[in-house]
Amino acid sequence: MSTAETIEEQPDIDGDNPPRLTRILTGHAKPQADFLAALNGGRMPHAWLLTGPKGVGKASFAYLAARLVLSGGSATAMSPALESDDAHLVEEGAHPDLFVLKRDYNPKTQKFRGDIPAEAARDLRQSFNLSAGRGGWRVAIIDSIDELNRYGVNALLKLIEEPPEKCLFLIICHNPGRLLDTIRSRCRMLSFNALDESDLQSIVHGRLEGSDPNEVAASAFLAQGSAGYALMLSEEGGFDLYREMIGVLETAPQLDVEKLHGLAGRFGARAAPEQFAIFCFLLSGWLHRYVRFASTGAGFQPVFEGEEALVNRLLGDGLGVEPFVALWEKVEQDSRAVEALNLDKKQAVLEWMTGFADASRKRAV
Repeated sequence: MSTAETIEEQPDIDGDNPPRLTRILTGHAKPQADFLAALNGGRMPHAWLLTGPKGVGKASFAYLAARLVLSGGSATAMSPALESDDAHLVEEGAHPDLFVLKRDYNPKTQKFRGDIPAEAARDLRQSFNLSAGRGGWRVAIIDSIDELNRYGVNALLKLIEEPPEKCLFLIICHNPGRLLDTIRSRCRMLSFNALDESDLQSIVHGRLEGSDPNEVAASAFLAQGSAGYALMLSEEGGFDLYREMIGVLETAPQLDVEKLHGLAGRFGARAAPEQFAIFCFLLSGWLHRYVRFASTGAGFQPVFEGEEALVNRLLGDGLGVEPFVALWEKVEQDSRAVEALNLDKKQAVLEWMTGFADASRKRAV
């Protein structure tokens, strides 16, 4: 499946700011330097595994790397982006020698598929048996291998075990601990760390001119090192959603039914999919911060009014931390299942909020 085919037939899963349009990559100096050294030194591995938290810039790096390789020359820097005819084709989603594996869009349901099917990896293998359209390298971006089903992973493994000449694989991986050792052993690994808050603020300010400095600072704090989530929070009403979430949590253990159903009602069948993703991220992040604070005493930094009082009340009631750990783990697991299996998002939110109310009643033994 080529980029051109993907772009024409479906909207971009990354919204209005897809990684292929990245011109400047903030942070990640070591991965950039390591890739450039391999490219300029003539010892380019055929497969690279780009690992790190979701949203920190791995896909943007992959497209910048593809621009360089498909342009056929050496470079002193990956960022700012190289300018060439090949680079512009990559940016337009029209380069015949760039192949992108990512989740398909179903126009009937107006949703993205839960995984990348094995057929996509098999199609990639067939495409790589053909000659390069522009006579140089062929590049595949797998975004991400976490979303490639096991049959597709096996098909990809066969391809990187016996790669055709002048073929490059850029494999994005959010959870390397779950990856097959046979894949990992055949790739050069590049690690991408979470971005610091100053980098995130710079990214948001650069993308959203005229944005409120307080909201930018809050998005950088809540994003947990992810540029993708920092931008989503700023662009998709993340702060209103966060306020509403805190408004429900602070009524525990006797949840305000009207507020609860108002929040859950945001995630009905017609809701934009990114809203649920943002909510899962915010709730999981809040629970993680609370668990860490309750366990270690490390300062809990509130974002909006009501949070500090809620945290102090939970601690003052002598509640055990274990129920909140269990709820955090449940949110992490359920959110993946809801997305993959297209389950009822509204019901999931109601269950999580009820779980928080139950945890708020349990005292430490």
